[in-house]
Amino acid sequence: MKRRSPAGETGLGLRESKKRRTRQTLIDAAMKIYREKGFEGVTVADIAREADVAPRTFFGYFETKEDVFLGRGDDRLERLVQAIRERDRRQPILSAVRPALLQDRETPAQKRGARTTPDLSELMRHPAIASRLRERWNRWEDLLADTIAEDVGARPGDPEARVVAAAITGAIRIAAAAAREQPKRRRQIAEQVFELLASGLARYGAMS
Repeated sequence: MKRRSPAGETGLGLRESKKRRTRQTLIDAAMKIYREKGFEGVTVADIAREADVAPRTFFGYFETKEDVFLGRGDDRLERLVQAIRERDRRQPILSAVRPALLQDRETPAQKRGARTTPDLSELMRHPAIASRLRERWNRWEDLLADTIAEDVGARPGDPEARVVAAAITGAIRIAAAAAREQPKRRRQIAEQVFELLASGLARYGAMS
């Protein structure tokens, strides 16, 4: 019999929960220092010290200190890539990624952390964060394009795959920006943007 935690988790679930808690602890530590010293006053060493972990532990979760302030975008990207790779080949790409785009997997701790995170418009005033965000969007778009091309049997760099990847990442950015202005309508906004995306790509295909 598998050993269960009080929450009913076992094995991998326990490890995943621990990783999420450690990640959130690092984010909380960074936000505390940010509020006290501002962005320039935040260092990886200070974050690790505040979180009571070794600096190498920090780099197991984030590549740079800027990534701490940019949310959990990589989690969503992983869900999109997985959805594409596991889809039924008769299922359109957009239909396959829809649940991953709309699914909210934030834990209560992550939601509490989000309420203490500075607004992205505030963070974007820092050139290092703005540059890192652009870099991440470009990387996500490239990975999505490669995943889509491989999935449909197209060559790397296929123009249609790149169009679909750019449309998906663009929709995510637009939905995220709109949701920051109206957080209570977050899911509704995401659904509206997705419907526009789907109809737009459908029209594009019909024209070819």
